[in-house]
Amino acid sequence: MFDYYLRLALRRCRQNLPMVGLLVLTMAIGIAATMTAMTIFGALAGEPLPGISSHLYVATMDAREAVDKDNPDYKQPDSLLKFSDAKALVDAHHAMQQVAVAASLTQFARPDGKRSEKAYGLMAYGPVLQVLGVPLRHGRSWTEAEQASAAPVVVIDTEVAQKLFGTENAVGRSVTLGRRDFRVIGVSAPWNPRVRMFDVRQNQGTVMGQKEMFLVPAQAALDAGVGPLLAGECGKDAPVASFQSAAVAQCRWIETWVRLDTPATVATYDRFLAGYANTQHDAGRFVYPPQAKLVGTQAWLALNHVVPDDVHLNLLLAGGFLLLCLVNVAGLLAARFLRRQGDVAIRRALGASRRTVFVQHLVETGLLGLIGGVLALPLTWLGLWIVRMQPVSYADAAKFSPGVFGVLFALSLIVGLLVGILPAWRVCRLPPALQIKLG
Repeated sequence: MFDYYLRLALRRCRQNLPMVGLLVLTMAIGIAATMTAMTIFGALAGEPLPGISSHLYVATMDAREAVDKDNPDYKQPDSLLKFSDAKALVDAHHAMQQVAVAASLTQFARPDGKRSEKAYGLMAYGPVLQVLGVPLRHGRSWTEAEQASAAPVVVIDTEVAQKLFGTENAVGRSVTLGRRDFRVIGVSAPWNPRVRMFDVRQNQGTVMGQKEMFLVPAQAALDAGVGPLLAGECGKDAPVASFQSAAVAQCRWIETWVRLDTPATVATYDRFLAGYANTQHDAGRFVYPPQAKLVGTQAWLALNHVVPDDVHLNLLLAGGFLLLCLVNVAGLLAARFLRRQGDVAIRRALGASRRTVFVQHLVETGLLGLIGGVLALPLTWLGLWIVRMQPVSYADAAKFSPGVFGVLFALSLIVGLLVGILPAWRVCRLPPALQIKLG
């Protein structure tokens, strides 16, 4: 029976191609606009680290000391801490896992000087690979003993390994960072958060996650003269910290992230964090009430507007435009179906049920929706290409994927069925005798 309805729908479509073209084009434009906005929003609003970041929390507090008093640029408690405070939180082991991290940019070179490569990465204190779920291809992470002794060891990714040594497995090789040679103890797979989640307050306007090409113990990096990407917030009497400077002893530049899997552990760690901060305040180190609290990853991104407000606005506008298209298509379909009242009346008089007539017309609208989806495919590609050409921080998120392809066709079918329900129901509700009389 479905095959018969489908053949009938195709024949009906061929009978009035201009009307069908208008219906399909209207649906296609609305679907393409919505899919473009949904693709960008989905790429930015999801978890930065799927399956991991939903359990990660950043420690925030007002850690200003006497040299920072009356700092007019300070707005609210943030995530940047002095290295000593970050180490104290990590070494307390009050969470399932904990790590202190800061972004860095440095030049890697082979000791023989034949090849070099500039790379972004993370300076870390703690088991960074385990906490952040960095996939390791070869070797291992550093041990607590290596971290405590500031041993010059490093984990690089496969891209850096290939460029420097021509092989993916560079374990045991040496690379020069700053003033020292570091031994490669591990090689990770290419890895980066989907959107930026570290140092977000220092990188306003940056949305997409940066590929992290190396991981290095923070103290070893500082000893070699390799500092964080940005010096963070330094006291008034602190030495002027230049770009990527390692002279950050009097600066707040590193964040502490903890993994907590249950609300109970979150509450327990929140109390520990508040206790630590209040102790520092009572001792006179923190001159203002610390207001310490944990903030979940998604809440932290929302608090710092990592996903720009115009992305949300574009999604709302696209949804409104699609709704407007649906209303117009529903009106056109109602006019199209009501012109067939005579045909419907004859079928009803010959014994066709309302359900049969309703399903027949719904199949036709579903077919129109699928055709609209086919036409929406190149329009969506065009929309994403236009976004990629714009000078916006999230341009790289405008990428078509198989998942987007599936959602597009599911949306087109749903749109076709939704707009057809009311017109199909209306045409099959009139009594056959009245339809014949009207015809």
